[in-house]
Amino acid sequence: MAWLFAAALVIVEQFKLLDKLQAVKIHLHPKMMALYGDNREQKHSKHFAAQVLLIEAGGLIALIILVALTGGDLALLFCGFLLILCIPLALYKELDLRIKRKKQAIVLELPDLLNRMTLLLNAGETVQGAFLRCASNRFLPGDSIESARSPLQKEIALLASGIQNREPFHLLMERLSKRCAVQEISVFTTTVLMNYKRGGDSFVLALKALSSEMWERRKAITRTLGEEASSKLIFPMLLIFLVVMTIVAAPAVSMMNQP
Repeated sequence: MAWLFAAALVIVEQFKLLDKLQAVKIHLHPKMMALYGDNREQKHSKHFAAQVLLIEAGGLIALIILVALTGGDLALLFCGFLLILCIPLALYKELDLRIKRKKQAIVLELPDLLNRMTLLLNAGETVQGAFLRCASNRFLPGDSIESARSPLQKEIALLASGIQNREPFHLLMERLSKRCAVQEISVFTTTVLMNYKRGGDSFVLALKALSSEMWERRKAITRTLGEEASSKLIFPMLLIFLVVMTIVAAPAVSMMNQP
């Protein structure tokens, strides 16, 4: 399917489909920025448009074949067109779900980062050195940033790369906050920027207080995820209950119908 995706991408670029759909482009770029956070939102938007175009074309071809096999059923044709039109909306909504999951993953992992930072700073490490150690502990030699297994791990690796390249630390922290687009990360970066130059016990105490707050938010998100998982199990359990009831009641009904 790689060559089909490449062909769809060429069509998107040659006909400038995103430029012609400015309303879609304006809403799509921020989502790509929040999802990938690598300042390549235009590239990711084109890939998304190519994916939608490829799925739409495949659905249209399948619909034409199905209508031809059923002898030109107009009802099937109408329903198929409605389904094809709903596919882009479903994919667009999926982006919101992926962004939500990314933000939840960042908040869930942030308390561990804060604890690790607090231990390193108590041991006499600098703030930049603590970030470098947090990044190096999550990667094996030769691993790349793209091999990161979690969103926050990738962001800390990007931050560590900027520190190694001698980029201004305050700009790196601002980029981290912008890429993550999470309130908890904004609070973390603000705390670091306000206290890292002074250092000392006040900085460590600020991180400890922030860590306690982040643990409470992690617990709240964990409870929410547990409730969502429980609600998703209701329908399968109800279906199993109906199947069991049918199996149990079928012999009794058949005996009652016998003369």
